[in-house]
Amino acid sequence: MKFLKSFIVLLLAISGTASAQYSISFKVKGLKEGDSCILAYYYADQNKVVDTAAVKNGKVTYKGDKKLDNGVYIIVLPKRSYIEFLVPKDDQEFEIQFDTSLAIAGKSAVGSLDNQLFFDFDKFASEQSKPKATLIEEYKKCADDGCKDAIRAKVEAIDEVIDKRRLELINQNPQTFVAKLFKAVMDVEIPESIKSNEDLAFEYMQKHYWDNIDLTDDGMLRTPLFKRKLENYITKMFDQNPDSLIPVIDDLCSRMEKGGAKEMYKYTVWWITNHHEESKIMCMDKVLHHMAQDYYCAGKCFWADSSLVAKMCEHAVKIGKTRCGDIAPNMQLYDTTYFRMVEMHKIQSKITVVVFWDHQCGHCKKEIPKLKEMYDTMKKRGVEVYAVYTQADVDGWKKYIKDNGLSWINVVDAHNNATYRADYNIISTPQVYILNEHKVIEFKNPPAENVGKILEYMLKEYDENNSPVKNEP
Repeated sequence: MKFLKSFIVLLLAISGTASAQYSISFKVKGLKEGDSCILAYYYADQNKVVDTAAVKNGKVTYKGDKKLDNGVYIIVLPKRSYIEFLVPKDDQEFEIQFDTSLAIAGKSAVGSLDNQLFFDFDKFASEQSKPKATLIEEYKKCADDGCKDAIRAKVEAIDEVIDKRRLELINQNPQTFVAKLFKAVMDVEIPESIKSNEDLAFEYMQKHYWDNIDLTDDGMLRTPLFKRKLENYITKMFDQNPDSLIPVIDDLCSRMEKGGAKEMYKYTVWWITNHHEESKIMCMDKVLHHMAQDYYCAGKCFWADSSLVAKMCEHAVKIGKTRCGDIAPNMQLYDTTYFRMVEMHKIQSKITVVVFWDHQCGHCKKEIPKLKEMYDTMKKRGVEVYAVYTQADVDGWKKYIKDNGLSWINVVDAHNNATYRADYNIISTPQVYILNEHKVIEFKNPPAENVGKILEYMLKEYDENNSPVKNEP
């Protein structure tokens, strides 16, 4: 479903701007008259070009009759070196001075409190960090843990000084964009009372992860920080299963939407949708289905045109019947005799492995023997395989079954009137579904070499849930 990128990415950079003016000049020592420079801004992990201008009378100037969107911007010099600077919402008439060496000491701002604070802190942090290089070299030469611990303590002391200065800047200038940016860099502080308890500390981090980031300000999206924070939050802070993630996703998107951060909300919905489209983790298409059904089809994606919405809704229908946690669509197909029909839901087994395959499919030829090896060792423990042949070469199918000793349930759509292709969205083979005793989908398309481990886990769970309760003495 790669149409997601082609339809959505082009829409991501479209932002509304209020009527106003901006005039930003750069006095760059070392540039020549006529040298061309590019003005751009961060958009998550990308850069979006705003304008190009040439040096005139010793300066590069960018002007416009509408305000720029606030965020972290860059000016790119002719040799592709660049510096970062800030564009606040309202303070958009200023001058920045630096030289082509990009030396931190040479950067200054005229008429911009945000940028002067930004550059001053950069200078302070750079000066404080100078001893780190020497400490790192000393650390490499350490012969014992005592030496290493001593150097770590010195490095931590340097970082504490820098963090203290950053916090002072935030507290002294709370209304500035630079304060928001620096606060977003800082880790959430965990209360001393729970720091030593890893579980409580991690749970606190989950709940307070976004405390230092203003989710009502779209300017945070236009920084190098947001995408990395979002990716870490979704992929590292919670169990990677759809039932855990969906409530987390809804809460985050709701906070942005209610806070009026339309661009941040738009990017977040897009990134989560695209990430789970490409996910290799089993059952994550349940998240994709949720994003399609509850966001795009529900009219909550203001940037999506009717064509994209229609495609998303169509895809939601295709994957909607085979989400993990749902009862698998029933099938009633003929076995190799063409006289007996086998209904999948009536199979009496602790676990049913449903596999859609074709004996001429190259990947199937690699996976089917692995499944057979698993089946031969686990059949007596309550595992059954319902193997659906998806093509028309019946004679070849029967020969392959006989030659390879596939003694599981082999079935075929003898009269080409079954609905399994649509029900299971079969567009390639092999496709594997693992069902519990109630025919609920537990796992989808695991690698064949992992099926045995999954079945061991499910059998253990089944036995524990169905063991007789012993009376206490």
